[in-house]
Amino acid sequence: MKRILTLTLVVSLFTAASALASLDAAWTASVDDEKPDRIYFNITHGKHFNNMGSTFRLSAFTGLSAAQVSAATMTPVQFAMNREAGTIAFEGTFRKGKGAGQIEFTPNPAFPDAVRRLGVEFDLGEDRRHRERDEDEWLFMLALNDVSTTFIRAMQAEGYKVSLEKYLTMRIFDITPEYIREMRSLGFKNISADELVSSRIHKVTPEYVRATRAAGWNLTLDQLQASRIHKATPEFHEEMRKLGYNLDFDDLVSFRIHRVTPEFIAELRKLGYDKLSADQLVAMRIHRVTPEFIRELEAAGYKNVPVEKLVAMRIHKVDAKFMKSMSDAD
Repeated sequence: MKRILTLTLVVSLFTAASALASLDAAWTASVDDEKPDRIYFNITHGKHFNNMGSTFRLSAFTGLSAAQVSAATMTPVQFAMNREAGTIAFEGTFRKGKGAGQIEFTPNPAFPDAVRRLGVEFDLGEDRRHRERDEDEWLFMLALNDVSTTFIRAMQAEGYKVSLEKYLTMRIFDITPEYIREMRSLGFKNISADELVSSRIHKVTPEYVRATRAAGWNLTLDQLQASRIHKATPEFHEEMRKLGYNLDFDDLVSFRIHRVTPEFIAELRKLGYDKLSADQLVAMRIHRVTPEFIRELEAAGYKNVPVEKLVAMRIHKVDAKFMKSMSDAD
């Protein structure tokens, strides 16, 4: 499943790169409000208006300053991204953190042979559709994501002798030698390239691993990813602990999946259900035993109904209206 996700993301990026070698491309950009040193670029190209977007640090470009980007009036700009795979030249205007213009790409014809000398084939290899794309399209994507021979050698030195496609994917998701070494220092010795990418996608950082261990967990990489996906975090664990639920990891994930929240627990306690087990809370969520359902029963004269009966009523579609109709029939 992870592999499918990773390849799908890469496929979409290569689809977006189609026709860039023909230089029929335009860009728009906007400054990240929370990180003013970063700019989000959207590239539109081709007759079908394909799009691709990425965020870059201002320092990734030559010839572009923060003053130009934030200028109060429309300011002409010419700047470039100089990479080993080629040079991407941008021309256009910026005003108040927003810009637009045209792109010209000059590929480095020597780069493919430099890659091959490292023992890496210069093609997609794994997808027949991509083999039809020309070398310049490859070079543009490699340049845009700064896949260099230095990066490939660094990954190979860490034991990752993979395809060019995987090096590109690792670069897209910011897999660095430093990240690999730090994860290894935490006990994750044999992480595959796909697992590294998946861990980055789900924000399994070394800091997060340490936080989970401080909470008393010793999770596998798959469990760490699950905790991120379902937001079963140490912070949520602490919230539950304060409410009297010292849950193990599986129960914590179950709480998240079935939306057992502090708010849900608080509402039930107001209704008199203050000593419920974790299993009872999950069962109530699964079978839609909500505070609203309980209040409707109370309004119909049925108070303090045990949880097991509430669940059974939901299973058999017995609600306040049904109970009232039965009472009226008598």
